[in-house]
Amino acid sequence: MSILTPTPTPIADERRQWPRLPMDADVTITGAGGRSPARTVNASERGLLLQVADIGWIAEDAALRVRIDLEGGPADVPCDVVRVEIERRWVAVRFTGPPERVERGPRRRVRKSRAAPKAARPFAEVRAELRSLAALVYEQALMDAGAAPVETLLTWADRLATELHVDGVARPPDNRALLHAMVRLSNDADRVAADPG
Repeated sequence: MSILTPTPTPIADERRQWPRLPMDADVTITGAGGRSPARTVNASERGLLLQVADIGWIAEDAALRVRIDLEGGPADVPCDVVRVEIERRWVAVRFTGPPERVERGPRRRVRKSRAAPKAARPFAEVRAELRSLAALVYEQALMDAGAAPVETLLTWADRLATELHVDGVARPPDNRALLHAMVRLSNDADRVAADPG
């Protein structure tokens, strides 16, 4: 099953059904009414929650294209607007088709660190790094949900999990399962931070 397979579930159900992964990535949204830069708030298998710079031209049920600036190069994803929150400048979109690479960028190689262990970092710093990793994992799941995860991403996720005092991602069989493991890791880290006792 592709990460982008649309489903006929009602919007209200979808908002609760799909796990969300906090993610920071720059995007550009384009539609019949205009174009605007935006930033992802979170991501799921079926769509994105975006904070949009210019929200006035966006209407619910509008068809948009979201250009996501990924490590492997930008990709355009067709989607529909499912919710607009003017006060927060939030737009929730649901994917309606597969992503298309706009231009082929160089593949980023993630290398194992050879640095000596350091003193414990503040939670906010580790959490920020987890959000960066989440963007890479999301790219992998978006572009090839059924492929085996990149080993260095698994190692990185497990290292961050250790720093956050939660279970790691183990060895998921594919990028889709890794995305779900990252959602769990992120939620567990938030729970531990909220109740350190």
